[in-house]
Amino acid sequence: MKVFLISDISDIDGLTPVILSRLTFSDFDYHLLHVTQLDEYLKEKIEENFFDSYDRIFITDLCMSEGMAKMIDELPLREKIQVLDHHYRNLPLNSYPFIKVVDEKNGIHESGTSLYYEYLLEHHLNNIIKKDNVSYLVSLVRLNDTWEWKKFGVEEARYLPILLSYYGIDYYIDNYVKFLAENKEFYFTDAEKILIDVEQKRMKDYIEEQKERVIFKEIKGYKVGIVFAELYRSDLGNALAEFYQDKVDFIIVININRSISYRGIKENISVAEFASMYGGNGHKLAAGSPLPINLREQIVNLIFSEE
Repeated sequence: MKVFLISDISDIDGLTPVILSRLTFSDFDYHLLHVTQLDEYLKEKIEENFFDSYDRIFITDLCMSEGMAKMIDELPLREKIQVLDHHYRNLPLNSYPFIKVVDEKNGIHESGTSLYYEYLLEHHLNNIIKKDNVSYLVSLVRLNDTWEWKKFGVEEARYLPILLSYYGIDYYIDNYVKFLAENKEFYFTDAEKILIDVEQKRMKDYIEEQKERVIFKEIKGYKVGIVFAELYRSDLGNALAEFYQDKVDFIIVININRSISYRGIKENISVAEFASMYGGNGHKLAAGSPLPINLREQIVNLIFSEE
């Protein structure tokens, strides 16, 4: 069987399905992208008949628009595509037979990785993916992505994004494919522990610096704290949301080279609802949205205006 995977390039929840697929399928290709690029990518590949050569197409940690879902539902492609997503604003798309969106099950929040893993265990079980070390990696990814590591006190779940920042996408994937295949238990090597310790110290210092740079503003009735930062968006956003919880409803982290992140800690306020007003999506306490088109060009023109 020839398999093609499309997944989120943004974080470990999007990358881990690549690792699981390489441990499961012998004939496998993949493409990573941002959620805002999915519809255009699908349209382009459908027009090129790209998917015709594949027996199964998976989309993980991403979800297409309603319009794209309607289009695919009228094509033979609908018979071999499977979307597995966990962003609750996409729940209405469960009306399409090839889309499965699960935000929470039995009181546990799902991730793209955990949903894909469950699917593989049910439909493509082999001796590697049923190993305890694979299951443990999946649990760490889910805990990290849903931020439930804090609720359950699983500090190790924070380490994977740190290693990704050092390794880069390709080596991170290659490393864990090899590690999971060759080992019975999941563990961090002594060298990795040193990297993690160093990076955690850097992160702590970085967060302290950013506390002094928060811009406070009211937007659409919400009191928000805004910070420009390129590193540690989840840890930074959550740390600032806790530190300024008496002053803001949530925190907005703007990475001028990537995207906008929203982090909150108040259960009565959904940052995903706010992000949706700016073309974004996500969960109640963690969401994201794309940067405005041509933003960097606009910034350059603003700074170097000839008026």
